[in-house]
Amino acid sequence: MSNRTRYPWLLLLLIIGCISPLSLFAQASGSLSGRVADASGAALPGVTLRATDDATGFSRSVVTQTDGTYKFQALPPGTYSVIAELSGFATTTMKRVQVNVATDRTLNVTLNPASVKEQITVTAEAPLVATSPSVGTVVSQNELQNLPLNGRQFANLGSLAPGTSLSVNSDPTKPGQLTIALNGGSGRNVNFLIDGGDNTDDTIGGALQNFNIEAVQEFKIQTMQYKAEYGRSSGGVLSVVTKTGTNQFMGSAYEFYRAKGLNSISNTEDTTGVGKQPYRRDQYGVSFGGPIVKDRAHFFGTYEKTKRTTSYTVDSGGLLPGFDGTSSTLPFEDTLATAKASADINAKQYLQVRYGYQKNSDKYGASSLAAPNSLGTTLNKYSSVMAGHTWQVGGSMLNDFLYQYTKFDNLIGADSTLPYIYYPSGAHSGQNVNTPQSTHQVKHQFKDDFSWSNDLFGRRNDFKVGANYINEPTLGGDFTVGTTGQFTLLNDTLGSPVENILYNGGFSGDNTPIKQYNFYGQDDIAISPKLMVNVGLRYDLWTGFDLNQSINPNLAVLQSAAIQSRYHESYIQDFANGGGTTLKNDKNNWGPRLGFSYDMNGDARHIVRGGVGRYYDFPYTNATILFPASAVQSLYGPVYQYEDPNGIKNANGTFFKPGDPLPPNQVSGQLSDRTTRELADPNLATPYSDQASIGYSMEVSNALGLNFEVVSIRYRDIPFRFRANPVDPATGRRRFAPVAPGNFRLWVGDGKAKYDGANIGFHSRLGTRFEAQGFYTYSKSSGNVLAGADEFRITAVDHQPDLAAVRDNTVNPLDPGCSACFGPLNTDARHRVTLSGVYSAPYAINVSGIFRYHSGLPYTEWTGRDINGDGYAFDLVPGVAHVNNLRGASFSQFDVRLAKELNFAGNYGLELIVEMFNVFNSKNPAGYIGNCGYDVASKQCTNPTFKQATAYAGDPGQGEQRLLQLGARVRF
Repeated sequence: MSNRTRYPWLLLLLIIGCISPLSLFAQASGSLSGRVADASGAALPGVTLRATDDATGFSRSVVTQTDGTYKFQALPPGTYSVIAELSGFATTTMKRVQVNVATDRTLNVTLNPASVKEQITVTAEAPLVATSPSVGTVVSQNELQNLPLNGRQFANLGSLAPGTSLSVNSDPTKPGQLTIALNGGSGRNVNFLIDGGDNTDDTIGGALQNFNIEAVQEFKIQTMQYKAEYGRSSGGVLSVVTKTGTNQFMGSAYEFYRAKGLNSISNTEDTTGVGKQPYRRDQYGVSFGGPIVKDRAHFFGTYEKTKRTTSYTVDSGGLLPGFDGTSSTLPFEDTLATAKASADINAKQYLQVRYGYQKNSDKYGASSLAAPNSLGTTLNKYSSVMAGHTWQVGGSMLNDFLYQYTKFDNLIGADSTLPYIYYPSGAHSGQNVNTPQSTHQVKHQFKDDFSWSNDLFGRRNDFKVGANYINEPTLGGDFTVGTTGQFTLLNDTLGSPVENILYNGGFSGDNTPIKQYNFYGQDDIAISPKLMVNVGLRYDLWTGFDLNQSINPNLAVLQSAAIQSRYHESYIQDFANGGGTTLKNDKNNWGPRLGFSYDMNGDARHIVRGGVGRYYDFPYTNATILFPASAVQSLYGPVYQYEDPNGIKNANGTFFKPGDPLPPNQVSGQLSDRTTRELADPNLATPYSDQASIGYSMEVSNALGLNFEVVSIRYRDIPFRFRANPVDPATGRRRFAPVAPGNFRLWVGDGKAKYDGANIGFHSRLGTRFEAQGFYTYSKSSGNVLAGADEFRITAVDHQPDLAAVRDNTVNPLDPGCSACFGPLNTDARHRVTLSGVYSAPYAINVSGIFRYHSGLPYTEWTGRDINGDGYAFDLVPGVAHVNNLRGASFSQFDVRLAKELNFAGNYGLELIVEMFNVFNSKNPAGYIGNCGYDVASKQCTNPTFKQATAYAGDPGQGEQRLLQLGARVRF
């Protein structure tokens, strides 16, 4: 367990948090607050304010406190009319008051005296600057409908938040799913909330189920400094609210179409000479909603289908001569459906019910270095049901209850049973090493929130209390891979010697039921009309991680080694005195939060904001106990292994080749007696981050707002795995041989990372005709878990494919915390820029665009040889001080959209759409080779592919070359 009292301010926050009442806020809603005063600025208590949603008729009332302040809690996102009434004053109506999801909107009201009854109406434009301590961005319905979305997922626009980037989820259970990476992470540490319900994958982190863009009303991505009401994330929170119907029956039918003839040739298609390959994509759907009872009850539903037929080209540089230059078809199909009903039961109660469904299939493992027989087939099915009830108990008290059921089943089957043959460059053929596998999750979530406002010591306090409970009786799957044999070759030449042979046997599976208990608390304190302070405290407990490893033979090996004087490594000493026999649930996850916002002039145009806090991430099972649990819940492991770092030889002295008789087995004993390949260290704990930020927001004019932030994050207790059985220099054999195999993996919690950044953002709006926003971020992220600050992989093959040969190796297996083991993270782009804009031009023409850029990402220069004799080839080239010392090329993409609206009688209309993605046809090279083929004698790099890219735009997982998409939407 790590030292979690490192920072003195955390102790202070704990003390402050403990004396404040616990609280929670409805996370799928927004809030509206402010102060009502007369013309002289004096506070007006007893003013009745009524907020009414213009589209649905939803309405709520509050009364101002003695200091003239008020707050509407848990308002469904929408556009409201707010009426303020007090005897002796003119009734004032504020129109077009926009309330956004997960956002605190400030609306101050001035009432003028009136001798006779009169009405004053004003328009309240949405603010252009951030007024809360949170760093993030709201993506509006206007942007969702009009910006070019390559793939039409709401994650497309999550990259509009400062410091974020968009990428394809590399996990095999998420085909085609886009992910938002932020704050040094890869996207696993983002908590996804849909209508307040949990939508996080508890096996791999990140988003679970996808919802089509037609079903989304708006969302907000908070990248840091979020309140105690938000948890289960050390990185960020994405809150999505789905659409409900309005008082008008409205619907749409649409289709988006792409074809080979509309595409440019990709770099790989061009250089390999195969020409443009088959390509077609159809995405079509319908939506419809309206009133069940006008102003009281509404419904909305969507259905969408995506069919895509693409291909990929093999370009292994001659290592796969039977496949190079060939193309294989990659069929993809995805079905999404959503249905939602809501009802304003009476003046104080609101009910909503939502159902979501997704089913898809795809090919897994495609890359220019993968032979077609090395692919797999992915099948996924998701479903969720959510019901929420909001009850305004009194004028200043509100209760919000939610129940959700979710189910997810995944299967990734192997397309081949041929042995897997792997080259150091990443070229491979035969059964994919990650197939076959499956994942299963079932969740029941119960969440109840209670909030109230009152005067305390002459100041308004907005208290919130609540709890969240998730019961996950099914969380697991199977990973029975490598049963057809894996052959790792010594170098990148045809006929290369084999250095490692591995056959697995048995069945690898697990089920690890998890229960989650989350308690929240916070108080928004109006210190003065200009200064608002938020104090919060959160407690998170996850049970089910107390794995009993007593029957794992690896445990006895390390417990024995821990008492031997020659083993000083910390990861071995963790097993002293019986350590690791039974893991412990981490029970000290207290997350204090402190934030503030200061309105310098009292006009919401110049805001200073900031805060500090501790944020715990759900310890998703893939990073902690999925594989160690399988090691004790099933019978699986190496049934045959032979390795020789200099090349395996036959009895006659010739080098072994796949198909030759196997050399004598280096693994002895029956499978039931043999140690498995996985073991969890007792130091595993809940990963967390300590965050601090300070920012300034300025509304330059009614059309332009600027935001500035400086942010700093320290990540601790990141779990990661590494191969912990190096060669012992004293014996020349594996340290724990013959008991443990050479690929023995240990899961530890010693991962560390840091992220420091500065953001400059803008938001501009000219009436309803033009809206634009964007940011520039300069940042640095580093750590010893190179794949990301939220990862469990030291290295990532999807980022640097040549590292597949040394998967899960560290450059120093005796000390995975060595100085050379720390370096820039794979996500460390020092410069990021994102710009977006929507313009409603004359003649009902809409023009929009998104530009994204980031500077080059790092990768590691390594020898490709075991020059230090530790049994692993992942050694740094002499003179290289640390991992990830090289940089690849930058990334840029510009997407545009042009649409023409044709309006007919009534609500009928037709929209014709043309979208172009990657307008400038940027190649965006990636997947650089860092294996330099170091020759010890000459001290030179000999690998001809060293520093070369292996993937480009148009290749699987790399975005697309320039392409055109045609679309049409009928409105009715």
